[in-house]
Amino acid sequence: MSDKKLEICVIGLGKFGLRVATTLVSLGHTVIGLDMSESRVQLAEEILDSVYKADAANIGALRSIRVQELDWVVISVGNSVEQSLSITLNIQELGGPKIWVKASNEEHRKILQRLRVDRTVLPEMEAAVMTAHQLANPGMLDLIPKYGGIVIQELVVEAWDGKTLVDLNLMHQFSVIVMGIRRAGEKTFIFIPPARAELHRGDTLVVAGRADSIRNLQP
Repeated sequence: MSDKKLEICVIGLGKFGLRVATTLVSLGHTVIGLDMSESRVQLAEEILDSVYKADAANIGALRSIRVQELDWVVISVGNSVEQSLSITLNIQELGGPKIWVKASNEEHRKILQRLRVDRTVLPEMEAAVMTAHQLANPGMLDLIPKYGGIVIQELVVEAWDGKTLVDLNLMHQFSVIVMGIRRAGEKTFIFIPPARAELHRGDTLVVAGRADSIRNLQP
């Protein structure tokens, strides 16, 4: 994790935007909020460093807060594709920072990609994909689709009792990496465990690899 403190503007302080902003503040970054709703602005004022009631589709409003000098802008303006694109183009015209946009649908995301924004996110679709994978792969902790559908999953040791990671050679046989071990009865994980760490029945492993490879494991 980088220790650099970022300056970020979150445009649109609905549920998604405010959660992003709040989390960024908790991580130690400086967050400026922008929204057209008085009630949302008042709510965010209790949390963020500074909040403005303004229309980000007006390039003058973005210029007044010096958006071009920030590190990132997160655009989360609900279902208004036209407004989202207008704000995106305004920021680009100002020679602004990197842009992360919440898309409303797949067509919106494709347009944003053509505009070469740095990141797009479709929260509902990504949550649906995650839910399906977690149902199909009990114990799965995370999914990283950008890297070919890599999953991070917990496995409990049974058949591998007494074996070491060298014995198992999971990377060579299955292209699976063991990221951590939690010993049976313990609460904390040992991350990046040594290759000669011996496993015992009841230990929990955190592994990363393709879903089909992990399904073939019999720990």
